[in-house]
Amino acid sequence: MNRLDFLLEQGIKASPSESLLNVTFKEANKGQSICHWHITPEQLNGNGTVLGGFITAAADIGMAYALLSVVKPDIAFTSISIQSTYHRPGTVGEAEIRTVVKKLGKTIAYVEAEVYQRNRVIATITSSLMLIKAS
Repeated sequence: MNRLDFLLEQGIKASPSESLLNVTFKEANKGQSICHWHITPEQLNGNGTVLGGFITAAADIGMAYALLSVVKPDIAFTSISIQSTYHRPGTVGEAEIRTVVKKLGKTIAYVEAEVYQRNRVIATITSSLMLIKAS
């Protein structure tokens, strides 16, 4: 059993950050996840495009689900670095976050997410995460 299945079995609900950002978990399996993101006008910057920090935060949620699908129930994790590359501006509307665990070590995991809007990649986010014993 992986940590995601364990948490779902325990009745754990989505985090408040998912509701705040309008990110909805769709599926996760074998180190990959898909999340839906409804981008609202409140998530835009002064230029009328999605604020980069919101893109990174939304991708971070998708990364968590991908990693949850492969770690054991007694393992938690925390980001130790995150790098965002923006390819084109995001706008109000629907987006999809596709994430894959690139490497899972004993103490560090490497994860990559791509954020799509209108079938085009708007950002690629990579992260290193420290694996820790869950309390």
